[in-house]
Amino acid sequence: MESNIRLLYSHSILNISPLLQQRFNELLKMAKMLNNICIEGEKLLPGFTNIIGDSWYAFFGRHPKIREQDMHPIKIHDTFIYKLLRNEEYIRWHELTKGDEMFSVLTAIGMAEQLKKLLENERSQTIVVPLHNHNQFSTLLQNLNDSTISTMIQRNKKKVSNTQKSIIAVGTMDGKKREEIPLLDQFELAEKLRNDKELRKIANLVGRFKKIVLKKQKMKQKQTMERNKITVGQEISRLLPAEMANYMIPNRKVDFLRRFSEQQTFIFDTNGKEKKGRGPIIICIDESSSMTSIKEQSKAFCIALLMIARNQKRDFAIIPFATKLGEVKIFLKGQATTQELIEFSNSFLGGGTNYEHPLRESLDILLKSEFKKADVLFVTDGSSYLSSSFIQQFLQAKKEKQFECTAIVLTNFYNAVDLTVVKKFSDRVIEVGELFEADEAFAL
Repeated sequence: MESNIRLLYSHSILNISPLLQQRFNELLKMAKMLNNICIEGEKLLPGFTNIIGDSWYAFFGRHPKIREQDMHPIKIHDTFIYKLLRNEEYIRWHELTKGDEMFSVLTAIGMAEQLKKLLENERSQTIVVPLHNHNQFSTLLQNLNDSTISTMIQRNKKKVSNTQKSIIAVGTMDGKKREEIPLLDQFELAEKLRNDKELRKIANLVGRFKKIVLKKQKMKQKQTMERNKITVGQEISRLLPAEMANYMIPNRKVDFLRRFSEQQTFIFDTNGKEKKGRGPIIICIDESSSMTSIKEQSKAFCIALLMIARNQKRDFAIIPFATKLGEVKIFLKGQATTQELIEFSNSFLGGGTNYEHPLRESLDILLKSEFKKADVLFVTDGSSYLSSSFIQQFLQAKKEKQFECTAIVLTNFYNAVDLTVVKKFSDRVIEVGELFEADEAFAL
């Protein structure tokens, strides 16, 4: 039946230009959700697409108005659109949607879903001859009062806002800015997010981690500047605070003046140092069954670390492990596509815990890297056995490749992690209740 339905926004009661009318018809082809809801609506009420087209333009247009003279009067929805344009909830929401194609399309979809539901309820409650359906539904639309329209918009607002936020969060996980996400990609993301609660949750968690990353990296940058850009001299404006303190302390003042006269006091160096290439960031992430409850959090944690690798132009590897290894993901210079990140987000192993497989895989990656000074993060909430020979091999590789291994151990009442084993191969161990507490990991 769907093949016999031709979707076309051909009649409007608004002062919309032919170009914008054509634009909505293009959006019908681009946005699967919009297309599907209009097909379902047309089955109930021929001309449903025109109603949604006008609804879309009511939200998208800067100053939508009813036509004063309409060559093609439409009695199906003229009262509905007239009431919509004068509704206080609409006026407030329109401030956010006007000029924004994605926002206005999502809003139109939400309105279409609610109108379709009203039509379906009307059909289920009243038995009528099919020929009379058109008049019956037209009357229904015309009789919608201001309160009902306000409720429709209110129900729509939160859902549309959350979808828009999730689209931006997922679409920018690969480093793009919002304005760089193609509209077609946004529609495809909207479709995936609509049916994937886990992906929506991961997108929101990435946003939380992103704030932690930015704060931690900013602190690190400040500390690095203070630590690395230090030299000796006698320029008063560039003296370190500690040297100023030496001058103020009586028993250190003479020594300060001597060093100052010899240009040996410590000052901030404005020249800085050239950055050297660094090795990859590798995260071994536990995906055993006990990690299921924080699956989304662990995925978001990995994606947040990828942001650091991208900013530092470092190769990034994710090694999922349980009893066996999962699919190892390697992103050169931290570059990843949205689709790759979605695929990673949708995967999970389950099973037991084996430390050796991921650690051995990390060594293989490090031995292929031309850079030293890599960072390995090992995240787990379980325990495993490691032979003494492998631990020695791992420690020897750390010396040769000059990399550090940080273990993030998730501990709570239910988990019993053998820290003795973890400490044998790690430079430091961070115990946390959840990954949001592991902000030290973002100081790479």
